Amino acid sequence: MKICAVCGNEIEFESRARKYCSEQCRKTVKYKRDRAWLAARPGKANEYSRKWREENPEITKQMGRDAYRRKCAEKLKEDQDNA
Repeated sequence: MKICAVCGNEIEFESRARKYCSEQCRKTVKYKRDRAWLAARPGKANEYSRKWREENPEITKQMGRDAYRRKCAEKLKEDQDNA
């Protein structure tokens, strides 16, 4: 049996390439790897986001509208609760 690289639990053999015992352990490693990549390249995430927004203006506008509506609905609910 192999040992999980994250939590140390035993892994049942399904494949020799398997390194993690569960989906949660795999996601933990991916999160840490992604955070390390971002830390090493501070401006890249902003650059990728900016490029995506320029390539998808309609989606970007709709996301902004949805956020505004959500904010207004929360404020309206808060005002009703206080009244």
